[in-house]
Amino acid sequence: MNNTQAGDHSQGKFAFGMMLDHPTHRDLNLVIFSIAFGMAFTVISGYPGASPLFTAYLKDHLGISDSAYGLILTLPFITVLIQIPYTAFVARFGRLKPAFLIAAAFAKSMLLILALLPVLAPNVSSQAAFYVVVVTIILLSIFNWIADAALNTWFGALIPSEIKGRYFSTRQMLFTFAMLIYALIMSQLLRTLADWIWKYTFFFSFATLMGLIDIAFYLRVRPPEKAYLPWFHNSATNKAQTFSMQEFLSPLRDDRYRAYLLFAISWNFSLQISGPYYNVYMLNTLNFTLGDMTLMTQIIPAVATILFLRKIGQAYDRYGFRPVLILSCAISLIIPLFWLCATPSSNWFLFPVNVLSGVFNIGIELAIMSLAIFLAPHEARSAYIAMKNVAMSLVGFVPAILLGGFLSDQLKPVLLTAHLPFVRGQQLNPFHILLVLSFLLRMLTLLVFARRLSEPTALSFPAFVAEAQAAGQAYFREKRHHLRKRLKRFK
Repeated sequence: MNNTQAGDHSQGKFAFGMMLDHPTHRDLNLVIFSIAFGMAFTVISGYPGASPLFTAYLKDHLGISDSAYGLILTLPFITVLIQIPYTAFVARFGRLKPAFLIAAAFAKSMLLILALLPVLAPNVSSQAAFYVVVVTIILLSIFNWIADAALNTWFGALIPSEIKGRYFSTRQMLFTFAMLIYALIMSQLLRTLADWIWKYTFFFSFATLMGLIDIAFYLRVRPPEKAYLPWFHNSATNKAQTFSMQEFLSPLRDDRYRAYLLFAISWNFSLQISGPYYNVYMLNTLNFTLGDMTLMTQIIPAVATILFLRKIGQAYDRYGFRPVLILSCAISLIIPLFWLCATPSSNWFLFPVNVLSGVFNIGIELAIMSLAIFLAPHEARSAYIAMKNVAMSLVGFVPAILLGGFLSDQLKPVLLTAHLPFVRGQQLNPFHILLVLSFLLRMLTLLVFARRLSEPTALSFPAFVAEAQAAGQAYFREKRHHLRKRLKRFK
């Protein structure tokens, strides 16, 4: 038992399903509460993708092509290579908390460049503005990847493994609730400020301020060397470690982690080949307003996430990540098929479809993130997470986004000339092709890679189905019993 657990539990607090000492309880709460502010940065920027606001800035304000749009969205994933030298730094010096605080502060501040661009250079050419955006995103991404690597390793020390599902689901639920509030406010402001020339300055400046407040919460969180499960940099001898490329590649020799990487890369490739272009399709083809896009992509999924994510977290702790992840992927598989049927005059069914997205896609992201942390050995977590981020970004995200943008630009003139009929009176367009590819690749991932996932503490999928079915039947029997008792009282 470590020193943080050795105290009198009677002086602690029961939270997230277990008794926690006061310092651990405070740390976990601070990490959650910070989201109430930091979520504004994510809603406004959409980082590492693109929010409706940022998409409109790139497509309408700068007028860039789909290929250039896709290139900008790949920049956060190309810069992930910074995690290799950063991992070497961590192995030698540790100092995760200062690295996170400094890098995260710089990352959030980079958005001020985009905020001030319309003020300081109102007459700058669109090409020059495009280059400014590219440099800004590169710098933002470099600092963000350093902060991300530090924070995920820090999480491994902060969070008791017994409650990882419930804790992450609670954090994600508040994350989503904050996103809902900010998205509602932003959708209303976008309607009010639609013609205001300084709207980008206002939103990007506000995002920076809230992002910095988010980071300030971590000043009071114990460093990983003193957290619930102290990180290995807790003595003078441990701090004199080295880092080699062989250590960085060690996750590839770990059969269990390699299977996880193959699944995560394949799944994210299948999402990203079409994912960044949903906003473009809604804006240019379905004629959504920015307010409608915010409602569709942020508000509706957020409500669904808030309603169901706690149950998903409990299921992860009860059954394991693997079986619930497989079920979530199977349901997520059908989402692209609904988008194939959407037209400008009839797209109402996309709103309930995004409820499914809010429940299951967020659950999948939560499982992928959690498995990356908790399948990694405690003493080598930094190297494992860095390898995950590099592999997933350079093999999963970047090729998929670039391929989606390339196919979109190349197929557009061909399909416009061909006038090929499609479902519900539509003409086949490039986004339809991307959706079909996404569906096929998701199916391939589910059938080939998901079944190879290994999680020692998880139930097998058949056992999960049987136990979940039995739990469901018991739940409904109890409800019927209570209903009968109430009916007897009225007789």
